[in-house]
Amino acid sequence: MRLFPFSRNDTERFTKALSILDGSVQRYSATSATWFFDAPQPQATLPTLSISLRKVLDVYPQWAGSLHMPNSKVAPDSAPHTQRFNRPQLTWGSPNDPGVEFIEAHSPLNLSLLPSPAERAKVHRVWDASVVASLGTLSDTPKLALHDQVSSEGLPCMVVQATTFADGGIAIAVKLAHPLADAHTLLTFVHDWASIHRGLPAPSREFAPELLDQLAEGNIDASAPNPEIIARSIDVPLHRFDWWASATPDCPPYMLPQTMIPPPLATYSDLPVKLGRPLPWKSWDIMSPVQYYIIHFSYSEIMNIWKAAVPALSDAAKISKLDALLAHIWTLIIRARNLSLDDSVVNLDVTIGLRQRLSPRLPTHFLGSPLLNIPVSQPASQVSIASAADIRTSMALYNSSALGALLHEMAYEIDPSRRWNAFLGERHTIVTSWLETWTGMAAYDVDFGFGSKPRMVDPLMPETDGCVQIMESGSESDGTPLPDTSSNWYNTGVSVSFHLREDVMARLLNDPWLRKHDLPN
Repeated sequence: MRLFPFSRNDTERFTKALSILDGSVQRYSATSATWFFDAPQPQATLPTLSISLRKVLDVYPQWAGSLHMPNSKVAPDSAPHTQRFNRPQLTWGSPNDPGVEFIEAHSPLNLSLLPSPAERAKVHRVWDASVVASLGTLSDTPKLALHDQVSSEGLPCMVVQATTFADGGIAIAVKLAHPLADAHTLLTFVHDWASIHRGLPAPSREFAPELLDQLAEGNIDASAPNPEIIARSIDVPLHRFDWWASATPDCPPYMLPQTMIPPPLATYSDLPVKLGRPLPWKSWDIMSPVQYYIIHFSYSEIMNIWKAAVPALSDAAKISKLDALLAHIWTLIIRARNLSLDDSVVNLDVTIGLRQRLSPRLPTHFLGSPLLNIPVSQPASQVSIASAADIRTSMALYNSSALGALLHEMAYEIDPSRRWNAFLGERHTIVTSWLETWTGMAAYDVDFGFGSKPRMVDPLMPETDGCVQIMESGSESDGTPLPDTSSNWYNTGVSVSFHLREDVMARLLNDPWLRKHDLPN
């Protein structure tokens, strides 16, 4: 069924263009996650969830609207840069709004198939998570608007599924088109929904993608880009793979349509198609089976990993616990891919959020997908715990000045989805972190009033070779005595989701280095 805000008013029609960065993630998979809860006390009903969903849509009415490409008839007064080719927009407040798809489902299975956070921290520290897909908690239909960068008529931009289980458990899954939401926005929405479901007052959430565009350097509404800004932007390290230049002999046949120049642009003879780098298809065996495992790293492990990284660096180097953990994960994957003696370059493509990196900073609850994939690149033979310093150095390059120039460049891109700043397969690893960014708003803090925290939160990452996601463990404690009561993200350990080719996963799980740092402090 399709749901709409309670305060729906079909006489006030609004259209807003999404931000420059929102337009750049059109090819990304949907932003999704499933929250699994043991049998609620008192028992939850799906109708009550649909009612609270409608209430939270009063705060997010635009997500019940239509996600589409520019149309001068609906947004004639928009800034010129938002009217360029393939810049997505949202229209809501119309009788033709598609609404949010709400699916009610039941599974004959029990949630006991999923280990609890405490069990994953102590017993199932390496857990085959393939069972999650068999639970069927999120339907593939209907498709989301612009799933193919074209179709939008009648298609929702959000799908929600509530599934009950034989033992009374319940799963709540949310899927949003990526141009509308990164993980931070998804978590904000689900926390708001849960809060309203508990009867708390509705928060206020401004939908203002234009705030990000205002932080682009120079005048992005001019007819041509500023050459000086473009020169500085091009110096900022990014992969900048070009879809339109990627119909190479190694391109999988079924991906060839993705490499075609869109028909409205195909008649232009001056498109700089050959200036971009082709996607390195040869390094990614797309058809190889991929396995999904969740590995728990304890507090003591993370501390030991960090302590091992510090002596390997220069005295001036400062690294975070996350830098060290990323270096350890990357090292494990390089070893599992049998690349430790290879002097060719490999890449850790780190997803960074830009809310706090831009100046002035974007609001904490800024809605959208303000993220970027940045490269950490070095010869495979050099990847080690010391790579933590390279990770920190790379991240530091993306300051407000560099990002302002990048936004200027991206505002003038012929098609914002033409470029891809990451890749997968043997020489790339994409890593994204869903770690808590402000107190009480982690994935495992979601509270619908069911009487307990989630049994599991699954990020529903695409099962592709080289996709890694990091999240709090959800455990109250993994049994490690803590030195203080601070709320560091690593205090109860973390869950790391690995999607790797089957043979690579087998070698990683059998590598003695996996638990190399699992020692008493």
